[in-house]
Amino acid sequence: AIAMAASSTMKYTVRTAVAMVACLAASAEALRVGHISQPVTRMAGSRATPLMVASPPVKTEFEKASFDTSIEEIPKCPLTRWDASGIDLSSVEPVSRTLPHELSREAVPDGMSEEEYIVANKEALLEQLTESGAIWFRGFELMRSQDGFQRFYQLLGLDPCQDPLASVGARAVVNKKGAMYEAVNKPSRARFFVGMHNESTNKRTNRLGAFVCFKAAETGGEFLLLDGQKMLKEIKQETLQRLYDKGVRFSNAELPFFDFLRSAGPLKEVLQPVFKGVAEVAVGAKIDMELELRWDENESDGLRLLAFSPPQSPINRHPLTGKPAWFCNVHSHSRYLRD
Repeated sequence: AIAMAASSTMKYTVRTAVAMVACLAASAEALRVGHISQPVTRMAGSRATPLMVASPPVKTEFEKASFDTSIEEIPKCPLTRWDASGIDLSSVEPVSRTLPHELSREAVPDGMSEEEYIVANKEALLEQLTESGAIWFRGFELMRSQDGFQRFYQLLGLDPCQDPLASVGARAVVNKKGAMYEAVNKPSRARFFVGMHNESTNKRTNRLGAFVCFKAAETGGEFLLLDGQKMLKEIKQETLQRLYDKGVRFSNAELPFFDFLRSAGPLKEVLQPVFKGVAEVAVGAKIDMELELRWDENESDGLRLLAFSPPQSPINRHPLTGKPAWFCNVHSHSRYLRD
């Protein structure tokens, strides 16, 4: 099953076997494809215990997937298109649509292949995607393989780009040629719920994203979608206005390597600026984001550096329709969900 989603008009969380990030290079909204799923096999670094055998079994494509998420052949994710000034929240109209729009294989006429159907309805499908925010392709055979999945987005005239989180290696690369990434499948993420989010950072956003499931999950694996336009009417208006007026800032990551400084006595005050300076240089050279490092210290977490994104609007206008929508990842960074 496949669902396409326009990220500027919705937010979602997903646990999928393989997720490909595709974008229109000229803009900044999201198309990804997915459904209920789980990895066919666990990849390197997962919780599965390796077997010590004389002749190791042939690795599957998932096991061979690389955690080096830089793909030289594929362009970087486009820059985020911020258009958030002067939004009158009191004039936002209610939205009555149901997300996602469902498209069954039965819609393909007899005697017409799935590829022919997609080509013949390309413009209508892209218009439907913009109108509804997401399309769920149900029962289609074309996307059941990596090659077919790549063919699917090529038929729609979409060009792939790198993951907006490529510089931090959040998702493993499954297919470099097709710019396909596995959904986040790290042991460190196994104990908490990944909150609702856009496939974006303050700096980069893929305009369209496509999710595909190659193997259904035995349990769980829910695919959740949240309509970003409806979200504006779900939040109390005074709360929404306060968030919009003040902006949102959250911690993206932490560097928990510095607790030893707490026992350094008077040298702690001397060493902290040194270590922070080194960390800022390392983070700036490696991570393709705008981040500010700040010291944080408490008894439960010890001494650590927190990486904060710049203040940003939680609401942005859709790059094609101009309609405002919730566009913020603060929920997925919630400490309540992590803990």
